[in-house]
Amino acid sequence: MFNLFLVDDDQDVLDSLSWMLDGLGIKTRCFSSAESFLEQVELTQAGIVILDIQMPGKDGIELLHDIKQSQSPLSVIMLSGHGTISMAVQAIQQGAIDFIEKPVDGDKLLQLLKRAQNETETAYSHLNQQSDINQRLASLTPREHEVLLKVLEGKLNKVIAAELNIAQRTIELHRQKVMQKMQVHNIAELAFIIAKSESIQ
Repeated sequence: MFNLFLVDDDQDVLDSLSWMLDGLGIKTRCFSSAESFLEQVELTQAGIVILDIQMPGKDGIELLHDIKQSQSPLSVIMLSGHGTISMAVQAIQQGAIDFIEKPVDGDKLLQLLKRAQNETETAYSHLNQQSDINQRLASLTPREHEVLLKVLEGKLNKVIAAELNIAQRTIELHRQKVMQKMQVHNIAELAFIIAKSESIQ
């Protein structure tokens, strides 16, 4: 079961939404402000946030911005008692899944939750994959990193050796180490996971 967070300064809304979702077998955690949500929730986890757009202090759009700026895999559904077209557009542009108005339609919400769950699971998987690749890259020495880049350019060992002014046998050893640390068996696999990395330079 995915994590579902409700953020709204109206306690009646929190109570009715959590009651509705509980009836669907979905457990929720409720927060009465954006600040309390940020203090208590780890943004790197998979989950769904149903977020009121208008709240005192940090409003829903600002919290949505914080979530997306942190590269969080959390999916966000915006909620409002008196929404406007411009609010909806702004929310979607900031990365929200959708914008729904109070009182919440249970059937529509359930459809949105299914979509949001798929999106958060995909984003969480991507985040973990990125972290794993970045850890492998971080394990390379500066020289191994140089060799990696030149291997990806398709250069032969003797060419790399000449460019780095070191023995070809040393290049072969560095190349072997690169393949081991990156956990790949050939150049095609290496190029594939590096293409997925956002930190290679």
